[in-house]
Amino acid sequence: MQREFAATDAALGDFIEQPDYPTLVLGASDLDIVLAFKMLQERDRRDAQRIYLLFPFACDAPGRYLQQCMDSLAAQIAAENDARVKEGEPPWAALPLLCTDPGQPPAHRLKAAVEHVRTLVEEGVDIVWALVPSTIADTTSYREAVWPLLALDGFEAWMEGHRFCLRDDRARRFLLPPEQREKARHVLALELDFSPEKTADTLVDALNDAARPLAERMQAAMQLAALDLTHGRLDQALEKYRLLYGWHREQRNPLGQALALGGIGEVAARSGQHADACRWYAHALDVGADSGNLGVTLNLLMACGQSWLSLKQPARAIEYFELASRAADKLMFPHAAVDALEKLGVALLGARKTVEAARAWTDAKALCERFGCEHQRQSLLERLAALYAQAGLKTQARAYEIEKDRIPVHREAERGGAG
Repeated sequence: MQREFAATDAALGDFIEQPDYPTLVLGASDLDIVLAFKMLQERDRRDAQRIYLLFPFACDAPGRYLQQCMDSLAAQIAAENDARVKEGEPPWAALPLLCTDPGQPPAHRLKAAVEHVRTLVEEGVDIVWALVPSTIADTTSYREAVWPLLALDGFEAWMEGHRFCLRDDRARRFLLPPEQREKARHVLALELDFSPEKTADTLVDALNDAARPLAERMQAAMQLAALDLTHGRLDQALEKYRLLYGWHREQRNPLGQALALGGIGEVAARSGQHADACRWYAHALDVGADSGNLGVTLNLLMACGQSWLSLKQPARAIEYFELASRAADKLMFPHAAVDALEKLGVALLGARKTVEAARAWTDAKALCERFGCEHQRQSLLERLAALYAQAGLKTQARAYEIEKDRIPVHREAERGGAG
């Protein structure tokens, strides 16, 4: 299995370094694409000659994947501008409105983003785009967005200096069916096959290989623990997370400790032991405070808030969802911010703070409108309509129902179904 990983990594490197083919289509399962994405992340870490733009978000609703890509790209530009201002350099131009407008055709939005990024980066520096969703429930909108990158009508000038990694599904072949493969003369294809059985065997071998550095063996243990958790092998997952906590504690690694403790908390939560889960999550938050990793903190805050909700203690949940909302704001993760505010509203309603719950959901809805989070906006409108109807405010409830029926996600879904 190690040879397969090495061969795939080498193939990715060959594609990135060659200048003649702008696009690589990865035929992959959900597990395969996660591993390929990690290889690209590692190349990003090592390769100082190129710019890597990595977008692994789930494509689970019309328009949502592309919007998350645009949100992430805008956040990266903003973060770069913070650094440039501190260094006395002129800031980069923000994304054009065409890119951020969910009402525009997805292919036009993506092409505009590609062209804009090219103007920001120095001439001669290649840009690698990994548009590789972790899951693809909505194949239609993904295909609509990335279709121009297949260059079926020939190589275009705006593709120069870019490498595009796209995802197809080995089982469905929705992106590049066999009958269209011959037309895709500017596209390379790479088939991935890392079955769970092969992956687990490789990780077990790495964990038990005494010749390997202990850090590598612990990394394998972390991945195996996650696999155990995914497949409901809670006892095995708990054993590995405890091992990992001990190792990272010896190494005085606060981030590793926080991840391991969070895993122990997840095991407790899945076992229905939510009080224990809260304690483990709180311990993880205390330890992880020194790591400086706000993303891990955000995940722990959300998990802890959810466990307090499961314990029917909404007042405690409110504290964690409020902190999670602030963390998501600092990270400039609009979808996470909306999720935190939606959960905060649930907790506030459980604490009989109806007005505050309505305010939290209204604030979340405003974020959805600003960043085009249409799938989440639908959920919030349903909550607001139900809340106002229960309060006897029928006019307001009806207004939210009408708004829900008019959101673009419905129109996009109809277009996708008709095609």
